Amino acid sequence: MQRRMRGWTWIGGPLLVVLGLLHAGGPPAGAQSEPRVEARVSADSVKIGERFTLTLVAARAADRDAMFPGVDAGSAVFGDLHAVRRGAVWTRRPSTARRVDSVAYEVTTFALDSARVPVLPVRLASGGDTTVVGTPPRTVPVVSVVGPDAEALRTPAALIPFPRPAWAWGLLALLTAAALGGGAYGWWRWRTREEAPDETESKHPYESASARLRRLERRHPSGPEAAKAFYVDLTEALRVYLVRRVGVRALEQTTAEVVAALRRRPEVRDATIRRLQAVLEQADLVKFADAQPSPAESRSVLEEAQAVLDALEATRRRDDAQTRDDAQTRDDAQATDDTPSSA
Repeated sequence: MQRRMRGWTWIGGPLLVVLGLLHAGGPPAGAQSEPRVEARVSADSVKIGERFTLTLVAARAADRDAMFPGVDAGSAVFGDLHAVRRGAVWTRRPSTARRVDSVAYEVTTFALDSARVPVLPVRLASGGDTTVVGTPPRTVPVVSVVGPDAEALRTPAALIPFPRPAWAWGLLALLTAAALGGGAYGWWRWRTREEAPDETESKHPYESASARLRRLERRHPSGPEAAKAFYVDLTEALRVYLVRRVGVRALEQTTAEVVAALRRRPEVRDATIRRLQAVLEQADLVKFADAQPSPAESRSVLEEAQAVLDALEATRRRDDAQTRDDAQTRDDAQATDDTPSSA
């Protein structure tokens, strides 16, 4: 009996040690460090104009900082939702290697039938490295504001027809002819503008970029491939302008590198840099994360891109004017020094 107990002790001791090490090790570190971002809504369905809560939760490694979208990001980020205010960021640590941050937005919507919540970008930063992670898109049902007795509603009765005088028919024919003529003239002007070479492409970087953005106004990116092509052309217009006008190597840099290069230029305002970063990150989600914004969201991003371009050009023109004034001042001072003094 004692010999059998010694045998079990010889086998069970190492086995318990191995089981203890496996229990202490837990799951692999790579599985724990994988970032996870999700969007939660406080209500299953809402009414038009009703305020509810949208919560973004970011779980990631403890050494990465989470940066959530600002409340002023607009429809380019929040889609059919309108953000009213943003609460404070709450942090909890389930373990020494993981951290979970969450922030609550008070939002509302004026969409009909359903409100689309697009891919919401959350930036995760660690040192000089920044990663953009998007939440899965979702849809919030919007209930009708018509009461339960809607069956009692009736459509208005048809108007009693009255005979029209002869001059009314003549006026209608004249208006129809004017509309057809105006439409033909507008079509001819549009065709002429499409076929004519764009001279601004070789004249000035701002005019060239603005012309490329204006051409995007006639496109309707409704499918995945069309959306990717739309955002590729949009970001290329901005990046080419940054190369030719600002001197930033934007064509060969990532969004984070472009933003870092602009922050090293004191003449560029922080508000302009933040707006440009929001446009480029939204485009990155479409190009690399298969996000599919609606045509209305794409038009909003296009308008924001034009506003950023205008702000950058205003800064460059102000600096150019200051440089010319400084050069003129130096020339005047040099001319004064070179003038011989009278005896």
